[in-house]
Amino acid sequence: MLDYAHVELTLAKRWYRRTALGKTVAGLGFAFTIFSLCAAVALGLIMLTGGIDNEALLPVAWIGAGLSACAILGFFVPWALTPYRQWDRTLNGIAVMVLVIATLALGAALVRRWEAASNAVLAVPFLLLAAFAVGVIVAHVRLRVTEKPPAVDVASLTPSDIEVLRKVRRRTLKILRSRNIVAYKDFHGYDDAPFDTMPGSARRDGGRA
Repeated sequence: MLDYAHVELTLAKRWYRRTALGKTVAGLGFAFTIFSLCAAVALGLIMLTGGIDNEALLPVAWIGAGLSACAILGFFVPWALTPYRQWDRTLNGIAVMVLVIATLALGAALVRRWEAASNAVLAVPFLLLAAFAVGVIVAHVRLRVTEKPPAVDVASLTPSDIEVLRKVRRRTLKILRSRNIVAYKDFHGYDDAPFDTMPGSARRDGGRA
């Protein structure tokens, strides 16, 4: 029995059901998320250094705050649509990072003397961004599911299901190998092992327990 195969198969089927256009849109969406994340970092630097203090200041602040929120949403929405949502270290880290950026930018907006806008007006987008980041962090905690997904019987899997799980296992093993958790000499042994080698072997064979 494989404990988390249900989640992996559900996500894989969702991806494979997409048309070529859908996959392209998903790829562009991820690229936009990364761009928004870079914009969030740039926004923090601009506010801390006072790099812009002219008529473009307020538009830059609002656009930067909006893109920063998009960066969080780009990770939060896929996680929220995942069945049996588990703790996502990446999502939590992004939300905390944006919260720190918003807090620093808010401090700069209130403390620094700006020629192009009043401190109170300039602080609004960063206050809203900080509140949004906190809301996502809270939602990430509240929406997590502690219940384990139903175990999948190996005998009930189709050849395509097995292939999907092998790809997931190979990706996980590569990550573990890069972190020196799995030795190079053991990689192929784990990667080639059947899922039903022995009862309770789901963890060893790449399933998560």
